[in-house]
Amino acid sequence: MIQLKNLSKIFRTELIETHALRQIDLQVKEGEFVALTGPSGSGKSTLLNVLGTLEQFDDGDYLLDGQSVKGLADSALSKLRNEKIGFIFQGFNLIKDYSLQDNIELPLRYRGLVASERKRRVEQALELVGLAARRDYHPSQLSGGQQQRVAIARAIAGEPRILLADEPTGNLDSLMARQVMELLEQINRQGCTILMVTHDPDQARRASRQVQIVDGQLSDAALYDPLAIKTA
Repeated sequence: MIQLKNLSKIFRTELIETHALRQIDLQVKEGEFVALTGPSGSGKSTLLNVLGTLEQFDDGDYLLDGQSVKGLADSALSKLRNEKIGFIFQGFNLIKDYSLQDNIELPLRYRGLVASERKRRVEQALELVGLAARRDYHPSQLSGGQQQRVAIARAIAGEPRILLADEPTGNLDSLMARQVMELLEQINRQGCTILMVTHDPDQARRASRQVQIVDGQLSDAALYDPLAIKTA
């Protein structure tokens, strides 16, 4: 599903170059749940942004579902994101003046889906996250954990092949964090590939595999050997 080959990313200013990612080799199989761990500033979020085609890389190659994204035009990258990738952010990124239904439906409108298909997907996503009865609520009427579940519903309504989650439990208490993790595990069991950035070792252990990044490099080959996946 995901293959990175000798991938590097450099941030440049007039005075300095920062090597955010250094010669990353990584494979993620379809249906895996991978936790990206490491200290602050190690390159976790940069790697997630590259995987989501939100940032370009400088060297190497990135194959997404067998297709190289290197050199693709912005329109092609946008189409790829829209069709295959879902995003979950720590800050929820919900529109406060929109209902839950409208928040989830908005990205589907950009895809040009007909109203009946949008309705089906929104209803299905809300049902999965346990908020179908609150479709007309606004984000301010929900707890933090419920808002994160709406953000998950928005991501999965697009029926992505890959779900990228950046600290999805970072703003939640332990109970809500556990509920969100249980939901992500359920989505993963249904076949969706998940890559999750986290600082929390307990959350990382719930993934099927951990990839640790230190100073822009994968710290140990054993951590990203696709043959070393834990079995249930």
